Amino acid sequence: MNKHKHIKHMVFFTMCLIVLIQACKEPASSTNASNRGATPGICLADTIIYPTLIKNSDPNDKWTEQCLSRFDRELFVDKLFDAVYEHKARAYSYATNKEMSISEVKDIENQEDFSRDKVAKLQFWESWHFDEQQFIMTKKVHAVLIAYEYLSEDGDLLGYKAAFYVKMKE
Repeated sequence: MNKHKHIKHMVFFTMCLIVLIQACKEPASSTNASNRGATPGICLADTIIYPTLIKNSDPNDKWTEQCLSRFDRELFVDKLFDAVYEHKARAYSYATNKEMSISEVKDIENQEDFSRDKVAKLQFWESWHFDEQQFIMTKKVHAVLIAYEYLSEDGDLLGYKAAFYVKMKE
C-alpha cells in the first residue's frame, strides 16, 4: 500500500513540477510570432475598411491641422506612385477591381482635374489583432486607396474621386 502511495506522490510532484516550469516560461514575444507569420492575439477585424483625410482643406480647422502635422503627405503619395511605376506594387481600379497598367495610372495623372497635390484622402483595408496578455494592438494594411479632391469651378470641395488602390505585399 505504501508503494502505491509513494508512486501517487511522485506522479503528483512530477505534474506540479511540469506545471510550474511551464508557468515560469516567458511568453513568446510578438517578434517571434511575426517571424513565424502569425499575428499575436485575437482577431478583432478580419478586414476593416475605413477612410482617413490626409489633407486639411479648411485653413480654420486647427484640429485637423494638428492631427496631420506629423504626416508627410507628399512623400507618402510619391512613394505609392513610385512603387507602381517601378513595378514594386500594382495599381487596381476601384470601380472594377482589375489590375491597371502603368499607362492607365499615367492617364490618371494626366487628367485635367488630377494632381498629386490634390490627393487628400486614403482608404485602408486592414486586419486588426489585439493581444490582451501584452496589451498590444496590431494593424496590418492590406491595401490603400488614393482619392483626390473633386473641386467646383470656383474651387469649392465637392467631394473626392478614387484614383486607384494599391495592394500591400503579404
